[in-house]
Amino acid sequence: MRTMLFLAPFVLIAGCAKPLEGRVAEQLVAGGLSEPVARCMAQRWTDRLSVLQLRRIAATADAMKNAEGRITLARFVTAIQQMDDPEIKVVVTRSAAICALTA
Repeated sequence: MRTMLFLAPFVLIAGCAKPLEGRVAEQLVAGGLSEPVARCMAQRWTDRLSVLQLRRIAATADAMKNAEGRITLARFVTAIQQMDDPEIKVVVTRSAAICALTA
């Protein structure tokens, strides 16, 4: 019983990742990416980036969408490269390349 109580917070935290991943994927599709690529990228981002970093990416994407309408993957990666967070740059660039080729 004690083991179950000890593991409960970890199970709850793990359960939060899937809804976040789904929301990220939905936003990527709304921005113009194909669903398979969006799901692939969302999985990688939510595994590797913090919620704050994901919010910064979302703010960048929102600004692009407001200025340009539909966002292409190439323009999105170019915009991300202008950010001052090296981890975001690496994760987004790698996931874009991997997911574009495999999804």
